[in-house]
Formats: sequence, C-alpha cells, structure tokens
Amino acid sequence: MHSTPGGTASEVASRWQRGRTLLPREPILLLLPVGFLLLPFFAFPLAILLRNSFFRDVDAGLMAPDFQIGNYAKVLSDPFYLTCYLNTFGMAVAVAALTLILGYPFAYYLVRFAKSSRIFLIWLIFTPLTVSIIARTFGWIVITGDAGLLNSVLIALGATDQPLRILFEVQGMTIGMLHRYLPLMVLPIVSSLMKIDGNLYRAGRALGASGPHVFWTVTVPLSLPGIIAGTQLVLAAVLSDFVLPTLLGTTKFRMLAPTIYEEAVGRFTWANASAMTMIMVILMFVILLAVTLCLRRYAPWSRAL
Repeated sequence: MHSTPGGTASEVASRWQRGRTLLPREPILLLLPVGFLLLPFFAFPLAILLRNSFFRDVDAGLMAPDFQIGNYAKVLSDPFYLTCYLNTFGMAVAVAALTLILGYPFAYYLVRFAKSSRIFLIWLIFTPLTVSIIARTFGWIVITGDAGLLNSVLIALGATDQPLRILFEVQGMTIGMLHRYLPLMVLPIVSSLMKIDGNLYRAGRALGASGPHVFWTVTVPLSLPGIIAGTQLVLAAVLSDFVLPTLLGTTKFRMLAPTIYEEAVGRFTWANASAMTMIMVILMFVILLAVTLCLRRYAPWSRAL
C-alpha cells in the first residue's frame, strides 16, 4: 500500500475526514474564554438582580423573599422615576445625535483626505480613552466653572458681561459626555468608511453624479453599520453613566444611574433599585434589537460589510 510521510493513504484520508467532522465545532471553543468571563461577572449578577426585583423591601437593607410585581408597578407609575427615565433616554439620544454630527465629518476627512496626518488624527481621537474619567471630569470642572477658562474667554471677548452658569448644569454635563463618548462614535465610523472600495466613488463621478450625490447615495448608506454601532455604543454608555451626572450634573435633572445608586445605598431599597435596573436593561435591549432589525430590513447590504 502506498505510504506518505504522514502515514498510509487510508490513514491520511481518515484523519482528514475526522478533521472535517470536528471542524464546525472548533470555532465554538473560541467563545469559551468570553463565556467564562460573562457568566460569573454578568449573567449571574443580572440573574440575581432579576430575582431581587420581585422581592419586597422590608427593614433598611433587608429584603423579604417574594414573587410580586409591586416594585415594577411603583417604578412605572411614580412621576419621579418616570422623569429619571425620560431625562436619561433624552440625554442619551441627544448625546448620540451630537456625537454623530460632530464625529462623522471628522471620520470622513480622516479616511478620505488625511494622508500624512492620519496617524496623528487617530491618536488625537484615541488619546482621551487612555485618560482616567475622573481626571477628565476635574479638567472640565476647571474649564467650565464660573471663573474657568471658558467663561474667562467669553468675558474677555465681550460675549457676556457675567459668567455663564455651565458647571453643575445640564449644559456642562452634556459637554463632558460629548468629550467622553465622541471616540465611541468616530472609531466605528472610521472602520466602516475604510471598508468602502474607492472605485465606487470614481464610478459615481464617472457616471455624472456630483460629489454630494455620491456622498448621500454611496458613502452614507455603506457607512450605516459604523453609524449604528457608534450610536448603540453611545446610547448604552450614556444610559449607564454614573460619574458625569454625579460630578458635572445637577439634582434638578435627575439621571438614572445616580438614582439607582441612591435607592440602593442611600435608602437601602435594594428590591426597588433592582426593578429600576431591570427596566433599564430591558428597554436598552429592546432599543438595540429594534435598531439591528431595522438595519437588516432597510439596509440588507450592510451584512456583507
């Protein structure tokens, strides 16, 4: 029987056939490290929160085992909690829209026109992610304070005769969030734009389409995956943000994460805080799922990008 360096022909064929049989299972092994990380540090805590959301708060810091929806009914019927949800989701949508408006032109210039400066611009947008959020927050406190840099410049230019109230207001919190989450919008858009074949631009211009027409009919549709990914990242980040609403925000504009913290740590109503958290998680999951389904329905070409 003819033999090969790896054994006889029949043995090689047998090993090859076994490899074909095992091959579809092998990619699943790549999920194991993430699974070992997500199960104990995400899935299990989330399951505990879900269980606690049906318990009853009794004495301070204690919960009575139960299975009732009173916590959900309380959260969804109380104007205070509903205002927190509306404020948080409104802020998330506003920050996502502003980061898209500011970030898309930057990403488009970086991909289409930046040559020698591309590395510098990528470094410029990426560097804030390496700085502690506490350090950046205190930097914005110095800049936006009544005697800070921003008000000093405005007064020196004659734009105002008294300091503008920015710090510890919605405006100051919004500025801080834009600075913090702009990279989360820019980087996915850059990735999508870099995947677009340059021949498509040249083909559009060769067929007589103007630059703006090519931009809106070619560039924007093909960059939708990056836009959607960036929007989802920013929405999720703002919804769960605790630091910026606490250090830059105001108690007149209540956000969800600080309110949940106060419910759990300040008032010791753990079951009620768990219900608030689960409602936020469910709403965020529904929003992300709806956006993904709409992308697949109205932009099916994005699956191949």
